[in-house]
Amino acid sequence: MTHQGLAAKAVGAVMAAALIGGCTAAPTNSPTPTGPSQSSSPSPTVTPTLSPEDQKLEDAKTRVVLLWQTLDGLLVDSSKSINELDTLASGEALSSLQVMLTTVRERGQVQVGATRIPSQSAVAKDDGWVVTSCVDRSDAILTDKAGQPVTPAPQPRLSHESTVQLVGANLQITKDEVLGSC
Repeated sequence: MTHQGLAAKAVGAVMAAALIGGCTAAPTNSPTPTGPSQSSSPSPTVTPTLSPEDQKLEDAKTRVVLLWQTLDGLLVDSSKSINELDTLASGEALSSLQVMLTTVRERGQVQVGATRIPSQSAVAKDDGWVVTSCVDRSDAILTDKAGQPVTPAPQPRLSHESTVQLVGANLQITKDEVLGSC
């Protein structure tokens, strides 16, 4: 093969790499290769994968966050059905949330703002997982019919310990306990 043929292949390889990489080829002042071209392949980007156990812990934490997001939505909009909680919670946790929501709605109270969960941890326990979350409700204000904050306001940052179990095909929070401030 001629030097011209090698040069054409090298230019073609550079162009292909540029197109595949989403970059544009830029002219260079490097000399034309005189021997077989040696291209260094970019090393593949390694996406960390979680072990099955770690993935289950992450799924349990995500489910607790989803429960709080759903609860926020139900407290903000009293026209939403409390049945939205049925796929997220069961047992003791579901019962206590239903009682709380019903009481808040009967009083004509609504929430302004949203809950944040700045930190979480999870461990496997028995046939499920225990997720400890710092639940920050300082931006989630419960208001009365006149739009005034309900007093006394609950403590804004509380640590919750949620038991998450597989119920049917869904991860559900089956128990939620307040541990204290966080």
